[in-house]
Amino acid sequence: MYQAHRTHAGLLDTSSSADVVVVGAGIHSLIYAIHARKHSNESTRITVLERAPQPSYKIGESTLTVFGLWLKTIGIDAPILWRLFGPKDGLAFYYLERDGDPERYTNFCANGPPGDFVPTLQIERTVSELLLTLIAQRMGVDVWHGHDVAIDATALKAGESVVHVTEKATSAQKKIHSQLVVDATGRFRRFASKEARLKRIEGWNTDAFWAYFDMPGDESQIPLKYYESCNTNHICLAEGWAWIIRLPSWEGSPIPNLTRMINYLLDLNAAKTPADQIPSSHELVKMFGLKFRWVVSIGFALRTDVVYPTDLTKYGSTEGERRFNWIVSRYPKLQAIMSQHILISKLYNDTTWFIRKNLSYVSPRVHGDGWVAIGDAVGFTNPLYSPGINVNMGTSVAAAELTSSYIKASTPQEREEVMERYEGFCRGRIEALHRMNELNYSLMRSPRLGPLGPLWQYLAGTGNANWQRMRSFDFSNVSEILMHWNWGAQEIEYVAFANKVLPSLQGRPDEPISTEVEDMILQLSELEVQKALQTGKYKNRWAGLLRWYDDDLRLNANKPDRDVLAKRCGMCGNWRILHGAAKFAVSTRVEVLKPLFVRISQRD
Repeated sequence: MYQAHRTHAGLLDTSSSADVVVVGAGIHSLIYAIHARKHSNESTRITVLERAPQPSYKIGESTLTVFGLWLKTIGIDAPILWRLFGPKDGLAFYYLERDGDPERYTNFCANGPPGDFVPTLQIERTVSELLLTLIAQRMGVDVWHGHDVAIDATALKAGESVVHVTEKATSAQKKIHSQLVVDATGRFRRFASKEARLKRIEGWNTDAFWAYFDMPGDESQIPLKYYESCNTNHICLAEGWAWIIRLPSWEGSPIPNLTRMINYLLDLNAAKTPADQIPSSHELVKMFGLKFRWVVSIGFALRTDVVYPTDLTKYGSTEGERRFNWIVSRYPKLQAIMSQHILISKLYNDTTWFIRKNLSYVSPRVHGDGWVAIGDAVGFTNPLYSPGINVNMGTSVAAAELTSSYIKASTPQEREEVMERYEGFCRGRIEALHRMNELNYSLMRSPRLGPLGPLWQYLAGTGNANWQRMRSFDFSNVSEILMHWNWGAQEIEYVAFANKVLPSLQGRPDEPISTEVEDMILQLSELEVQKALQTGKYKNRWAGLLRWYDDDLRLNANKPDRDVLAKRCGMCGNWRILHGAAKFAVSTRVEVLKPLFVRISQRD
């Protein structure tokens, strides 16, 4: 069983060995380790090293269908996930006017998958990483927290690297001999940075700042039409966008108690326990002595060419707070939304306000002599459409599926050929995601144009052939979609449309787009969407998936309905993801199952 400070006799020797050493125990590291271990029929010896003493807070709180699909293929079913994480039905976007009538906003909404397929979730990263750690350990992966890798002292060489490690609790020095070292250190890129400096993508970048809030009232008071807190809600502005994510927090719960609960749930999962026989979250809290509350993550990811006032001191005491309150003050709708929320002080890491600057970057090299980079060590663009976990997991899976070939290679040339295949796989991915974000951000400058961004994402991202055969994937072939999905950002029709309209959308956030340009882009989009559909490449139940659009992806202002895949309990206010016959109902009289989550008030 996992323990926060566990030791291992083998690591106390002068040296030990593993086929692979993974540096960093974040979500991409664990996806890689689990996938590589399972892909090799559990013959690959993998050691994961993490300097932190236990899984801890990280940003990145929304998952999409691809992550749920991967969990399903490794044997993790939805019922236990819904006890740990928040239900997520889909993505909603609201496009606000920079000036003028605050009620002249537009919106776009797409639902997620039905509850009897795979879950999409709002996750707290501490718990998600603890869950994956325990899954990895059950599969025979060694995951060690409190072990710091000496990057400069580590000797990297293909097939025979020597990783120098310090056990922080005892200061004991250790060496691990490994055929491959995996850089899973995220934006710090601790091995990739020694090969080449990160590359900032040309043009404007984005900064993010965020905090956590209570929402004690009824969400029907949120002043946005069709607002549902089971969506990941995006409030889109000329300057960028804000996320509003409602998620359950287990912060303050002892790691040993969380470990016992998750192991208990994994045992129930392995036994194929029926969902209605698994204790609810409320019952689990009592059983294992845990803390649980619903919180709301609210943050902005704004362009770096936004011009802020010279003096922001009246907006708060920290940079993140000042920027947050300043952008809220510019939009009456944002002010009305925030009036329904109460700031939580120091929920995570003894910190209230968080900020991260210059989000977009790419690693010029993702492998070197004896090492390979995965996840955010490869690059990152922006949290829009949640690519960090859901798209970048393609790198973890790709590297995992090449690991056996690398280990079996008998010559340096063969090993290098394997790594060049991975380098080729990664080439162009981050740039394509950056173009996707540039398109969406540029369209956000106009409420009329904003919905075209998600329209094209769903066309290219969910209409393609791999997405449409989603139910046919199992572990043997799931990499086909995980490695190449990329939200459709590399589909030919998507790239062509983006390249056609981006030159007409150049400009600062405070520069309005003319009506003539808006009309031209709207007409061009309608034409290009229909051309894409006529190719026969893109198919979906568009009217069921999307609000405002019919099955031919034509805008219909009189069609606000879509498939109802989630319902809110009229008693406790929480959301349930529907399954079975109820999942395609559009009536508000849908009969739903007993809630999987029970609201626990702050005082409880």
